[in-house]
Amino acid sequence: MRSCTLEEVARFCGGLVIKGDPALPVNRLHTDTRTLTEGDCFVALHGDRFDGHTFVRDVQARGAVAALVSSRSLSGVPDSLGLVEVPDTLAALQRFAANYRQLLSVRTIGVTGSSGKTSTKELIAAVLRTRFKTKATAGNLNNHIGVPLTLIQLDEGDEFGVVEMGMNHPGEIAPLARMTAPEIGVISSIGPAHIEFFADQAGIAAEKAELIAALPPEGLAVLNSDDEWSRRVAHRTNARVVWVGDGPGSTFQAENLQVTSDALVFDLSHGGASVNVRLPVVNRIMAGNALLAAAVGIECGLTLNEIATGLESVQLPGARMQVVQAHGASIINDAYNANPSSMKAALVALKEFPATGRRIAVLGSMGELGQHAVELHRQVGEFAAQQGVSALIAVGPHAEAYAAGALAGGLSVNQITGALDAEEATIALKPILREGDAVLVKGSRFMGLERLVKSLTEKDER
Repeated sequence: MRSCTLEEVARFCGGLVIKGDPALPVNRLHTDTRTLTEGDCFVALHGDRFDGHTFVRDVQARGAVAALVSSRSLSGVPDSLGLVEVPDTLAALQRFAANYRQLLSVRTIGVTGSSGKTSTKELIAAVLRTRFKTKATAGNLNNHIGVPLTLIQLDEGDEFGVVEMGMNHPGEIAPLARMTAPEIGVISSIGPAHIEFFADQAGIAAEKAELIAALPPEGLAVLNSDDEWSRRVAHRTNARVVWVGDGPGSTFQAENLQVTSDALVFDLSHGGASVNVRLPVVNRIMAGNALLAAAVGIECGLTLNEIATGLESVQLPGARMQVVQAHGASIINDAYNANPSSMKAALVALKEFPATGRRIAVLGSMGELGQHAVELHRQVGEFAAQQGVSALIAVGPHAEAYAAGALAGGLSVNQITGALDAEEATIALKPILREGDAVLVKGSRFMGLERLVKSLTEKDER
């Protein structure tokens, strides 16, 4: 973040300096007392289970020079700590980020989607970094707090900012898009993730489309032509649209795709030219995400060779289709999160994985599906059976629905095991692992299936 004065912080936030020198330099607005650094202004957010105001008296000892607060009745606050008062600290943080972003000449790229948005964001950033100074959302800090913090991290020297935008309720994408003011908007896919809080998938699609609706007429929307709902909402933008994939109108394709034990190999084709890419992932759906990144790269002036270099250098965050070895088997660790669309894509990847042994699926329950949960879990279980898995370990509160679907899809009872949690799933999996097996481990975040992967990969201490 470009250094601001305390008075500028107050002005950008719509607040008032109630203590301290208005000319006091502030290096950053930050919300986490554990990672404060010298010159920060601590933002005292208020949540359902915490109130940041209880930490204000301690933040100066951690390097903060000021705090953004919504209450004057604070005890034990050092006299030398600057204070800016606002009616609502979260709204103030968002307002600051929007105003701060307008100070910069940086070009911003918004990325959303029901699945694949974090990977797509990382691929876009990797491509742009081959030539440009680029910052991107850290991890998946993509919500009403994460997006303003991402914007605040941008500096005057940055040329591009790649901002991931997530949602799980109606009305969340539009304010993030206004705050970010993107020139390019990318939708990775539109599926039933978070459908618990929407009437139907059309509602999810309408919410995702708020990103491309916010683009200026001279902007660019990059969409997946293979995604039905992306095609349905394309009319929402006034910007130019570029399509990628195998569907109609696409100008970017992944041809001659091959799945290896550690990569996708394909020819990236555009405008009559092509370049070979070795993408370090094993899920074919990632080729579509790479095409989205390639379209952004071309729009920003990169060559196909530069784009290929960027794609091949990408390092995705942990627990996303990472292949590790344990007990002679290949463990495909995709335990970070899950929804029905990403589950099916991962099961296809398991089917295509070049294993010499069996294919085993350890599927944790999926969250935020509401009244659709039982049926969607049943569908995924049936799909798993149709992909030819030799065994299914169904984990969590919807294990029974997974099992019912798998039985309908052709698995026998003795091929299906139910487990309450990651620990029970580990106990069920370890005895049946054989040399050459491929095991997919995937579930929603609350299932904590990374514990299973850790248990499998820990060295035997006996």
